[in-house]
Amino acid sequence: SRLAQASSRPARAVACAAPVALGGAMPLVKLFSRNTLNVSAAALQKSLVGIWNVSSTPHVLKVMHIQVTDMSSPEDQVYVDIRAKAKPERTPEVVRKAIDDTIALLLSHGHKSLVRAELYEPTAQYDGEAE
Repeated sequence: SRLAQASSRPARAVACAAPVALGGAMPLVKLFSRNTLNVSAAALQKSLVGIWNVSSTPHVLKVMHIQVTDMSSPEDQVYVDIRAKAKPERTPEVVRKAIDDTIALLLSHGHKSLVRAELYEPTAQYDGEAE
């Protein structure tokens, strides 16, 4: 598979409220497609927790499928955007393997995909929540 090198542009943090605790919901896996997927987000999440090595805390991995009416990717391709916390064990080699395994997972359900992963520095993460 074709994998992009990490960008050299500096990361931007947008403060919304308070810093996220280390147990914040990550990785976040967003799947964009024009068509309905042949698999549910819940079913994908079960496989992705192993691929992204969060089996001991599966609740931290969130999966969202967003069906769009228009996008620049080929019509039959699923664009996957993954945002995950930078951790020492998430080396470039580990992330590349997780991307390849994510591509293989979607192929096993009949979907071609383009997968992009971005690691972020946890101290630059902010969120807010209405209660």
